Amino acid sequence: MSRARCLLLGVTLLLGGTLAARPTEGETLPEAASVGRGEPADALVARARDAVMPHVVSILVVREDFENGEPKLSVSSGSGTVISADGHVLTNAHVTDRGRSFRVVFGDGREREARLVGQDAATDLAVLEVQGEPRPMPHARFSPRQTLRPGETVLAMGAPWGLSNSLSVGVVNNPRRLLVSLFGDEAEYEDRIDQDLPTGRYYAWIQHDAAIAPGNSGGPLVDLEGGIVGVNTRGMLFGGDLAFAIPAVEAEAVSRQLIAEGRVRRSSLGLRLRSLRGSGETRGVFVNAVEADGPAARAGLQPGERLLAIDGVAVDAPQGVDVPAIQRRLAELPPGRAVELHLAGSRGERRLRLVPEPVSEPRGQSAAFAPFGIAVQALTPAMGRQRRLPVSSGLLVTSLRPGGPAATARPPLPAGAVILSVDGTAVATPADLAPWARSRRPAKPVVLEYLAGGERRLSALTPNWQDRQRDPLPELPKAWAGVEVQPVPASLATLLGLPAPGFRITRLYPGSALGKAGARVGDLLTALDGAPLEALNDTRAELFEQRVRESAIGDAVLFEGYRDGQPRQWRVTLGPSPVPEAGLRSLELSLLRAQFRELGFHDRVERELPMDQAGVVVQGVEAGGAAGLAHLQAGDVLLRVGGRRVDGLDALRPALEAALAEGERVPLEILRRGDRRIVHLERRWIPESPR
Repeated sequence: MSRARCLLLGVTLLLGGTLAARPTEGETLPEAASVGRGEPADALVARARDAVMPHVVSILVVREDFENGEPKLSVSSGSGTVISADGHVLTNAHVTDRGRSFRVVFGDGREREARLVGQDAATDLAVLEVQGEPRPMPHARFSPRQTLRPGETVLAMGAPWGLSNSLSVGVVNNPRRLLVSLFGDEAEYEDRIDQDLPTGRYYAWIQHDAAIAPGNSGGPLVDLEGGIVGVNTRGMLFGGDLAFAIPAVEAEAVSRQLIAEGRVRRSSLGLRLRSLRGSGETRGVFVNAVEADGPAARAGLQPGERLLAIDGVAVDAPQGVDVPAIQRRLAELPPGRAVELHLAGSRGERRLRLVPEPVSEPRGQSAAFAPFGIAVQALTPAMGRQRRLPVSSGLLVTSLRPGGPAATARPPLPAGAVILSVDGTAVATPADLAPWARSRRPAKPVVLEYLAGGERRLSALTPNWQDRQRDPLPELPKAWAGVEVQPVPASLATLLGLPAPGFRITRLYPGSALGKAGARVGDLLTALDGAPLEALNDTRAELFEQRVRESAIGDAVLFEGYRDGQPRQWRVTLGPSPVPEAGLRSLELSLLRAQFRELGFHDRVERELPMDQAGVVVQGVEAGGAAGLAHLQAGDVLLRVGGRRVDGLDALRPALEAALAEGERVPLEILRRGDRRIVHLERRWIPESPR
């Protein structure tokens, strides 16, 4: 299957305290071959559905990614299953990854907050815990079966495209499948999924054809006995007839460890394996690669040797699908305790003793640091090896804010650089930047030492600690007649039956100078102060404005033209032009993850508001930010925050901070499409510290 056709599906699951994965004492489960003998197929499906579907939940995730040196919040969803009486939910790690908050929705519409118990990128599994529900909670159970057979009926449950309580039926195509085609290199397949978070290393997938779509990820794959046999994780972007699930045996084991410790502990010998396929060998598994400076390399193990046994227990991998189980055995070895490997190679058979090392986190924490205008990620040893870097710690610069401090530093900091120190102090995690998070006056440059292109370089950077406010250069007002016009050249005037060419009034603005002089929509303007108003074509209405601006504000001018074919004159005192949108001040407010600007003349006209109407216009909103979660939309006019009037940009932040200090839920009064509405902002959506 080509990589382009493999779609990661986002789904959410909740996990509880004690796992009810096995039958209770005295309970027996029928064998698959005997399930439902004599029962109609729809009855079997209904029974399995009723056993699991009430415990399947949709998961709403507020996710934080980083683009252009800044955090970007968004909302995603997935599926999950309550698997314990303590409210634990099992889902995929790619559903919870980078999640800042989690909310689960039950089939009956109940919504509850959830906390992340732990996630394991190597198996793409995660556990959440439902908050605010009485214990014990009803829950689904894992199937005790170890294997499935091709052709068995299975049910996929979840919330495809966010549509909860969905079920599809299919059959198992292959119970043990690697995501690599006959023509692909099995040794490379796991790295193609993610540079830092390869998955599928420790299990083979269940391939089935029950339809799944984005949103099904993390939802259960269920057999006709009503037991969970897998966790749906991947599907085809096109066709919908190929889906892949993590086997329940692995999912149950990983979920138990996550619940107990919040993580899965593994060991490494610093080697990678591949099967014997195509080699002519019949025993063991090939050592395909050896990591530099790892236990295997230090012991003298060579790529190309065959591993025959681990501590005297034989291992064989005739096909690629047999490799994950061996890699799992190696990962489960206790760190620090020597293990004996039986090897075979060009020098014959030999035995080596190696000491497994604990595996560190594959990927470091990410964060944005607004004072420097960068997004960074803590570099881990695994990330350093993957990128062939000479360092194993530091802050990897993942993106920069255009025009921000890092982008304008001397020299500019490049994306992909690794920051090693700031003002001589070593930095290894985003938290190490805390001393530079507070405003300092006067703002002085800081010196960054960083690694880029194999060179250690220095850069001088001046931090910026404020919300970004745009104060455009002031524009001098120009003479304005207060109308919109349609150009009418001679040829069009003939077709329309008008007495002369010129400019036809299509709109009179409030306070219009021409309107005060008695002009109406539909009047034709043909001359200004005795000089013809020439329309050169059907589109260039700006020629009228250019002629008006040849006069000064306050000048008395004479327009000539026609109304209903009769000549008319209008003596007008020209007023100042209103400020265009590009000339209005704007503010990007980090607390709300939204942008606002002044309410201008044209905003009031378009919304049919009084010319003295106060407020600010919402310019842009991040879907997962506080403003987005409060359902503010671009184009809204914000009038009040917690009962306080917002007369302009300068009043917005003080009103917001005062309202947040008074309560957990702040009403926002807005104007939207002519209606006054109230939306609510919750304090818990606001970051604890400014970015």
